[in-house]
Amino acid sequence: MSYFHAVAKTRNITHAAKILHIAQPTLSKALQQLEHQVGAQLLERNSYGITLTPIGERLSRHAGVVMAQVRDAVEEVSHLRTGEIGEVRVGAGPSWVRRKLPEAVARVRLERPSLRLDVVAGFDAPLLEQLATGDLDFVVAERPLTDDARAFAYRNLTSDDLVVVAGRDHPLAGQKNIPAEALLDLTWALPPASTLARRKLDGRLISLGLAAPKAAITSSSLTFLMMFARQSDALLYTTRSLLESPEGAMLCEIDVPALITTREAGLIFRTPGLLPPAAMFLVETLEQICRDDPYN
Repeated sequence: MSYFHAVAKTRNITHAAKILHIAQPTLSKALQQLEHQVGAQLLERNSYGITLTPIGERLSRHAGVVMAQVRDAVEEVSHLRTGEIGEVRVGAGPSWVRRKLPEAVARVRLERPSLRLDVVAGFDAPLLEQLATGDLDFVVAERPLTDDARAFAYRNLTSDDLVVVAGRDHPLAGQKNIPAEALLDLTWALPPASTLARRKLDGRLISLGLAAPKAAITSSSLTFLMMFARQSDALLYTTRSLLESPEGAMLCEIDVPALITTREAGLIFRTPGLLPPAAMFLVETLEQICRDDPYN
């Protein structure tokens, strides 16, 4: 499985063999044995390397999880033996980068200064992909939708609302009870279509019998979207709590009651949710912070 995982990541048997420090014929034979064991073709060879079959793609996801769990087990045993604290790899949604997580990391570092942390910021979809492949220990982000939640365990920490946001000088600023249809032809600056916030906005408009907005600006950086809105007439769709951030200082909520949606957020783990002790310590610290302030 480790051999197959290396090949799936590199998409090249020669490169994978070098990484694994084994001969290419040995690797090819191991892959043939694996295909025999699962009873299906996993790879298709071509002049550029290899591509995975649909079954190979699915097995690759499982291989990533298996290898991550093996790595976590080896690290945990090593840390118990040597007394080292270890490393935590956490993915963080935009609101968590600004609130809650920095405080939790600071507290953890005070108690365990040798702990190493790798914080990967981004929107939910790419973070969940990295979690599924074992590149992250856990993610703090918006609760996955039903279809996405099957592969993950979730523990709620906070709640907030997704609202329409714009610069304070926007023509709609200060108006009350604005109908959703009044916003359709305006300029929108939105995250990618795969993100939960975008999917919720599109779904809410469609449920009202309206068309989903066409984004004039699309960016995977919420900081960029917020700074752009401060200097333009663009509309955003983001959490109300981000108005309290430094980037949100010159922004305001646009009162469109029909487009307000509830957003729950928290901890997302690979099932069965096993975490090394260092990651559990950060999780427990986050949980304590969110009990004191369950709004993010």
